[in-house]
Amino acid sequence: MSQPSLFHVTYSVATPVIGGPLLTLSLVVDTPNKKVNGIARITQTTNPPLEFRADVWGTFNTVQPVPAQELNILTLDGNPSGQYSQIAETFHFHGALHQWQSGQASYRYFDGHRWHAVENATVTLEKETLPTPPNHVVPMYAVSLQQSKATGNLSQMKQLAALAEQQLADTETIKAELDKLNAEIARLEGHA
Repeated sequence: MSQPSLFHVTYSVATPVIGGPLLTLSLVVDTPNKKVNGIARITQTTNPPLEFRADVWGTFNTVQPVPAQELNILTLDGNPSGQYSQIAETFHFHGALHQWQSGQASYRYFDGHRWHAVENATVTLEKETLPTPPNHVVPMYAVSLQQSKATGNLSQMKQLAALAEQQLADTETIKAELDKLNAEIARLEGHA
């Protein structure tokens, strides 16, 4: 199954144990760079209830043990503050996913008191959001740009413009959107 270069998926990772923890992974997969980023959330209906959350990042490798059977080996690490924070990792995940659809995984998480391990959990695809077709490009900052324009938040618009310039200025579509944003900033500064 051929995937686009960037896509979003949400997985449920569970064991058949009643009352066992449920891991939900919301991930953005960057296939050219073989990188993954997202959020891990673990809930459990025991008393006291468990509510664990971590920003996660990692890599994947694709192997084809059988022709036309793509297997993605996914490794994730995580903590409450993100990859570049100085906080120790509180989450580790290792899974094998058949064509990004389903598979098996094991993971560990630290709940503030001790490490917990979940082995041989079933991974199920809950949601996959594919990007729009190539002839209808939507900038990654589109929602934030629209929200900041709607609120007239000049500071936020400037910050988004600087970020977009820094990361994406080489893309023609982004340049066009950036020009629109800068024109809106200039217009609002003229009214300030």
